[in-house]
Parts: sequence; structure tokens; C-alpha cells
Amino acid sequence: MTVREPEYNLDRLLFRRQFILGPRFVEGFPTWKRTAVRPRVRLTVHPDLPTYQARHEDLSIVLLGYMLDPDRTLDTDADIISRLLSHVEAGETLEELIRRTYPLGGRWILIADSGRDCWLFNDPCGYRQLFHTDGHPSGLWCASQPGLLAEILKLAPDRDALNFIRAYRRREPQYWWPGDTSPYTQVHHLQPNHYLDLETGSCHRYWPDSDLAMRPMGDVVSENSRLLQALIESAYHRFELALSITSGMDTRLLLAASRKICDLLYCFTLTYWDLNRSSPDIQIPSKLLPRLGLAHHILQCPPRMNPKFRKIYRRNVSTAHEAYGTIAEGLYDHYPPSRVSMKGTAMVAACAYFRYKLEHLRPAALRGKIDVDILAWLTDREEKFAREAIDRWLSGVGETNVDTLELFYWEDREGNWQAMSQLELDIAQEVFVPFNCRRFLINTLSVPQSDRAPPTYALHEKLTQHLWPEVLSEPFNPPEDPTLITSSISLLADIRNKIVGTHRSTWTSDVQRAFQRLTWLTQLIRLSE
Repeated sequence: MTVREPEYNLDRLLFRRQFILGPRFVEGFPTWKRTAVRPRVRLTVHPDLPTYQARHEDLSIVLLGYMLDPDRTLDTDADIISRLLSHVEAGETLEELIRRTYPLGGRWILIADSGRDCWLFNDPCGYRQLFHTDGHPSGLWCASQPGLLAEILKLAPDRDALNFIRAYRRREPQYWWPGDTSPYTQVHHLQPNHYLDLETGSCHRYWPDSDLAMRPMGDVVSENSRLLQALIESAYHRFELALSITSGMDTRLLLAASRKICDLLYCFTLTYWDLNRSSPDIQIPSKLLPRLGLAHHILQCPPRMNPKFRKIYRRNVSTAHEAYGTIAEGLYDHYPPSRVSMKGTAMVAACAYFRYKLEHLRPAALRGKIDVDILAWLTDREEKFAREAIDRWLSGVGETNVDTLELFYWEDREGNWQAMSQLELDIAQEVFVPFNCRRFLINTLSVPQSDRAPPTYALHEKLTQHLWPEVLSEPFNPPEDPTLITSSISLLADIRNKIVGTHRSTWTSDVQRAFQRLTWLTQLIRLSE
């Protein structure tokens, strides 16, 4: 029997859910939407990326993506943006406008024009990410990812950037770019908690701007439980929802917060790399969900990308992860395309992971001031290219009681690695992260670190217990039963780390084993031509 080759709609999948902003509309994308912000601020947007503009005389706000209001769960994007614009009409500054987004959820970029200033900023973790030019002779350009700008402006990759990423991805196959960098000298990443002034092309930090008041865990459990439920309810009124669930505590907390609508969820787990039906990430949901009366869908990802799919995927994002391509293809082939997928990311940004790591591996580093050496070591990026980016980031951190280590994890790790991985999977699905709400994250950071840090993650457990105690009937992340092969691989990795003087990867054992066994996963997709 002849196996039919899959067909892929290039017009639909190429640069899916991406956008370009510049002094003119971009030709060559006949199906893309066009929106004028100002005479020299013009948007060209893929048809699958929602766009809404509210305008009054010379004032306007443009939304790319979607926003959710936990205090008004029936509101649409139009309701939210029109209300925000009314505050600008009433004379509020753009700084005040940013503060009005603190309770809101979603995955979004706002372009706000007050008639005098024109600023661009995005969701708390920067999951609707943005890259922009710096000093390009044709003016200020922005896009979802740097390769799109490189194609339009004919930019050549920076040699130091490429040397760095090639070396780094051998150590950390789930690599990410440091700070505001990209493969191109003239293209920079807008980091979370910053806005881009579209008049001057300069970036400015807007948070944290003051000390956080510490709060009792009980108060935060109550408020954050309500926030999570309301954000999920708001999303339920907009979309058909799915939940990506593993054996981890973040997705379990989302399941608990979805209790009221759980019968309408499509709960699924992907098998990829070395995961199989005996892996805890598959076994735990398969036991838990039927006990709660819910179906569990296991979606199989291919061992390698189909060449036709790979051709599109590799062009979609410069320096995309080869390993994530099989996940994207598995989602494209098997995931219900009408559903928005809830993911349990962002919460880790407020769990003091880097501090915990230093306490156990390098405690002396915590006696002094956090510096470039410590942050470079934590992320295993000692190259000059990375250190310079980290130093630029450190120089922009103000004097507040927000832990520099937690802010670094939020902006450098979540704002780069997770944001880029979501963009790479945009070819197959839209994502909703309920934890990606500034009010939720600020509340979480207001709890003492000892109550939210590993290994106990007490706040996680209290929130889950408060929302749906029955979901705690299965353990979190139980160790996988060792075999002779997996034990040998782990031993060899420990010996190698001791020889070369590096610390263990931040990734779990099953992921480590996959990258050690399936060496092709570490390949770096070449830059867009």
C-alpha cells in the first residue's frame, strides 16, 4: 500500500502568527493583514494572529494577540482595549496605562499612541515576543523573530553570535539567546518588563519600580486561586481549551484551577524524544485523569521531521531548535487545531530556582553581590558574547527588594527560551499560560522564598489543595525506574562533568538521556537565507 505524503499549506504555515512593524507595509505577503498606527508605524500581520485597534482622534491602542480580564470574564479584546483607550483619552500617561495591564492575562503586545508618545510593550513574560532593529538606516523595524527582519532587510549574521550559539548548544541543547541578543548585530530582543519607544527606538525598564510588600501565604493562596480560576473562565468564554499535562506540579495546579470547566478540556500529553508510555510524564496523567472522570489523550510525535515540514519549520524561526521541530510536527498532525493549549510555564520564574541551585552547589556565591560571573555560571554561558549581554542586563536592574536571581530567571530564561519555544510551536497551536499575569506573579513573589522554593514548593501544594485536593492523589515527578542503560548514561555524564569542571544540566534525567542518545537533537538549524 502506498503511503500518502502529507501536504502542507505554505501560505498558512510560513511565519504563522508572526508580524512585522516598520515605516512601510511589507510586500510579498498578500494574505496578511495591514494596520496603520502612525504614518511611519505600519503593521503587516499573519492572518492567524488576532489584531484589534481602538482609535479616537490622534490616540490609538493596537493589540497583537489576545488579552483576558479576570475581573470581567465576559469581556472581549475589543472591550478591554476600548476601556484602556478611554483612560488615555482621560489624560492618563502611558506609564499609568502599563500599570492598568497588571491584572490582565493572555499573550499579547500593545502599541499605545498617546498623540505625543508611542510605546510598545508585551505580556509579563514576553511570550508574545518582539525583536527590533537598532540603528538601521531604513528606520525602526520590529518583528516576532529576528530571521524575519533579516529576510526583509538583508542582514548578515554576526560571527561572534554564531560562534557563541554553536558552542552553547553543544552543552545545552535547549539553548537560548542571552539578554537582548540575537544572531544579528543590529537586531535586539525586547526583554520582559521593558517598553520600546517607537519614536526614539530606545528600550526602558518599567518594572520592578518599587519594593514588594511581603504577604502571608494564606492571603496569596486565596487571591491567586481566584485569579487563576477567573483567567481560565475568561479563556473558556473565548476559546475551546486544551491542557498539556505531565507529572509536574505546574500542570497539576492548572488542572485544579480548571475544575469548573474540566469536562470541556482536552487533556493531552505528548510522547517525544525518549518519552514512552512507561515514563512518569505519561503514566501519572494516565492514572490520575480517569480517576477524575477525564479522558487522557496521548499524542505521538515523529522520531524525525518530515522533510516538507522541516523546510517550513527551519525558515520560520532563525536558529530554531531541531528537537522542537518533531514536537511541532506531532502537534500539527494530531492536536485539535481549534483548541488553545494551556501550558504550565511562567510560575517557575517566581520559585527561586537559581537561588536554590547556588545554595546547594556554590553557597559562597550568595555571600556577596550577584555579578556577571555568577549569572554566567548559573546558565553555563561563559563566552564573552554572553557575558557582555548579561552585564548589560545587570546594569539596568534597579535597587528594589526583588531578588536579582529571580528577575534574571524571569527575563533571561522565561523571556528568551520559553518565549522562543512558544513561537516555534506557533506553527501548530496557540498557547495560553494562566500564570502569565503580572498581578499573579507579583503576589507569588510577595510570599517568602522558603514557602515557594524547591524542594517542597509549599505554595504550589497549598494552591492545588485549595482548588481541587483530589488532583494530589498522584505524586509529582516520581523518579523513573532505572535500567542498566540509563544508569550507565547517568554515570558517564557525572564523570564527564567532573573532568571538564561543569555542573549538571538543568534538565531532567529523561531529557538528558534523550540528548545523549539521540545526538541529532543537538543540531542547530541554519539561519534563514
